[in-house]
Parts: sequence; C-alpha cells; structure tokens
Amino acid sequence: MVTSMQFSPIKSVTEATACRLREQIVTGGILPGTKLNEIELAESYGVSRPPLREAFRKLEQEQLVVSIPRRGSYVTKISVKDCTELYFTRCVLESGAIDAIAEKKIKNFAATEKHLNDLKNIIVYREGEPSNLFNSIYGITAFHLELFEASGNQWLLHCYKNIISTLNRYQYIYFSVPGTQLPSIVDHTKVLNFLKKKQYQDAKIVILEHINNSFSKLIETIKESSIMA
Repeated sequence: MVTSMQFSPIKSVTEATACRLREQIVTGGILPGTKLNEIELAESYGVSRPPLREAFRKLEQEQLVVSIPRRGSYVTKISVKDCTELYFTRCVLESGAIDAIAEKKIKNFAATEKHLNDLKNIIVYREGEPSNLFNSIYGITAFHLELFEASGNQWLLHCYKNIISTLNRYQYIYFSVPGTQLPSIVDHTKVLNFLKKKQYQDAKIVILEHINNSFSKLIETIKESSIMA
C-alpha cells in the first residue's frame, strides 16, 4: 500500500513505527508466520504500545500482518498461491496502465526517467548489504508509480498502491538472487524508451515478459527456500 517513499519527512510515531516494521517484514528480518511480540517490539523501537498497535493495524491493511482474535498479531505467510495471484494482478494492472497511456498518447515521462536514473545510481546490491537492495526495490516501485500516475487512471493507481507492500516483499526475495538486478534495470529502460517513442505495444510486451520471467524465477526460489508456508 503506502511505501516509505511516500511519507513526509516528519513522520508521526505510528508512521515511523510502521515504516520500520514494514522494512523488517519485507526484508525477512521478521520471518513469515512470526508472532509479533508487542512488549519486545515496543522496547526495540523505543515506542509505547498504542502506536505500535496502530502500526500493526496499518500493516494489516497492507496484507503484511494478520490479527487473530485471542491469539495476537502475526506476519502473514508467503506461498506460491499468494505469489501467483499477486503477479497475475500485477500483469493486469501494468497492462492496463500502458493501455491508458496509449489512449492518451502520453510521451512526457520526465519524472519516470528521473526515478530510473536514480535507480541506476543506487549502489549495486552486494551480498550482506540488504539496505542497498531495499533501496533498489523502492526505486523500482517509484518508477512504476510514475507510470500509473502518467496513465491518469486513479483506480489503477489506487489498486497498484494496495499491492505495493506485498509486492515489495516478493521482489526482495527475487532480487536477493545474484544476477537479477541489472537485467531488471535493462528491461525498465527498454520500457521507458518504447513509451517515449509512442511504441506502446512494444512497451507492454517488454513489461509483461519481465513480470512473467521474474515470476518464474521467484516461484523457483520460493520452492527451494524454507520460507514458503
């Protein structure tokens, strides 16, 4: 849903807490299925329990946390089924965004290009430096958000924002595989160049191939790991 990029520089205690917890969940710092201990987290984050509970509710809306009556709050699990449904939804939304862009014959993508250039300047992820990968994922998210903004379709944008946090979680797993980051930048560059030339169908082909290829590799990675529910 809402990413850390979209927060204002001055965050409320709840927003800051949600942001920190979100990052831990997305990066696997808190594993899928883990019960969230309010006392331990409040002490770790240096906050009281009320804003922590608000953060839980916020992340529950983003499908990162689930609350079970009389049992507590847990990190949502990861599964092949969930990933399959998510990436199907992503294909529908991204394809729709490009169709909307084509209908309006939009060719000014200055903001999108800026995010792509910023992404290229982010330090390439190296094993043992998860913060770099986390920043790269949010750079990619910013790129896609700009495309949805450019489409002018507020419902597409709204739907995409609602899957961002869960999508970032799966993207983190995917981009943790060596050799996946740079090809992604190449694909995003191709998409942008096609859009600027008004070759909308070519842009759609590239982005759908990128999503499907990354999905296949992601499913393979999930099945080989110990994180699948």
